[in-house]
Amino acid sequence: MHSPVLKHGIAVAAAALVLSGCVASKPNPVQQMANGMVGKPVAVAIKAFGPPTLNLPPCSYCTDGGTYAWDNTRISKQWQNQWVQTGTTTEQRIVGQTQGGNGIAPMLITQDVETPVGENRMVLADNVDYLCNIQAFTDMKDNIKSIDVVGCTADSRY
Repeated sequence: MHSPVLKHGIAVAAAALVLSGCVASKPNPVQQMANGMVGKPVAVAIKAFGPPTLNLPPCSYCTDGGTYAWDNTRISKQWQNQWVQTGTTTEQRIVGQTQGGNGIAPMLITQDVETPVGENRMVLADNVDYLCNIQAFTDMKDNIKSIDVVGCTADSRY
């Protein structure tokens, strides 16, 4: 028979292993490079990532600094089988009945119910081939305060 302390110790050790596996993963190469740009002029990011798709430098009446973004997401079209509604059909369903009696017959209460009608068709749909969005926020001197990377898992594809 195992002691409760031993069982508790094993559970704690297993939880620590699981958590350390989650914490041990390092950011992708683009995120690592971007992290090194904090505190530097935004020109460093423009040199590394190319011209931004969103370019809002600090303005004389602003207090927050600038915002820059690079959207390098690639989307292609792909044929996919998808259900397409072509119309509706209306049916009457019985939802109740009146109470009969004293020579009056009970009557059914019906309600119209619309049901979509359609078919499966091949349609051209958007497919995200590669997701890569980078957004940098600068201070009033256009030095990077923070930079966020979404996707961009391959450093050669930004």
